[in-house]
Amino acid sequence: MSERILWVDDDPDVLRAYQRIFGKQFALEVASSGAEGLAAIAQHGPYAVVVSDLHMPGMDGVQFLSAVRTVAPTSVRIMLTGSGKVATVVNAASTEHLFLLLTKPCPPETLTKALAAGIEEYRTITR
Repeated sequence: MSERILWVDDDPDVLRAYQRIFGKQFALEVASSGAEGLAAIAQHGPYAVVVSDLHMPGMDGVQFLSAVRTVAPTSVRIMLTGSGKVATVVNAASTEHLFLLLTKPCPPETLTKALAAGIEEYRTITR
């Protein structure tokens, strides 16, 4: 798969784990904040899939994915969250037209399928 994925999470250990698990199968780039993610999109975008954590300092995942929707409307947006605030998460999924909403902990097999499905959706959108 040549399409690139941007993964945004404020935890460097989590980002290293995702790079280790998915870096050989997908063209995966990471960012440690919403601002860094938007800078990556401006410099290297668009990305086929953008995955974001919900809770991040400065700019949360909802704000970040909303901005992604504006600056890179063809990018498929996925939120991965450990939040127990169901109303917040469901509202984010519906108002930001997320492709998928996944909860932590999420097994690698589920994430692999989600990333592959996101890339297929991106291919459909950009055809």
